[in-house]
Amino acid sequence: MNPANIHETYVSVTEIQLKNNRDLEISIELTAHDFEYAYNKEYNTTISTRIYPENQKEYYNEKILFRYLKEHFIINAQTDTVSLKIIGHEINLEGTLSIYIEGSFKNTTRDFNIYNDMLVRQLPNQQNIVNLKSDKNLSFTFNKNIKSHEFK
Repeated sequence: MNPANIHETYVSVTEIQLKNNRDLEISIELTAHDFEYAYNKEYNTTISTRIYPENQKEYYNEKILFRYLKEHFIINAQTDTVSLKIIGHEINLEGTLSIYIEGSFKNTTRDFNIYNDMLVRQLPNQQNIVNLKSDKNLSFTFNKNIKSHEFK
């Protein structure tokens, strides 16, 4: 299955809240079948979801999500790379994958860099919007040509 035949728009939206110039709360929303397609192509493997009987919701193995994110979504400030921790995720009925993440800088900072090339290797029309909420509200759109941006 090729997602290019399914829809024309490829967009993820990431919301980052920086608290006390140190702690990050992050939510990422993207299309679940686009994630599966990109993951399967990149790692030459097939992933699938599991349905938990207690709530009948679909989930991926979080090791799969972590493997992908640690290569395609990186936050750092100078020499301080943030260790991100997935605190949960879900696949919504409309097919959206929502991933909830926490992280912290070792030192307080207001300026940091984000590398975001989620899905663009396999889906060249993919755009990844990042909205930063802190003492300032900033937004930036990443794509196949622009994969890194410094938020100041």
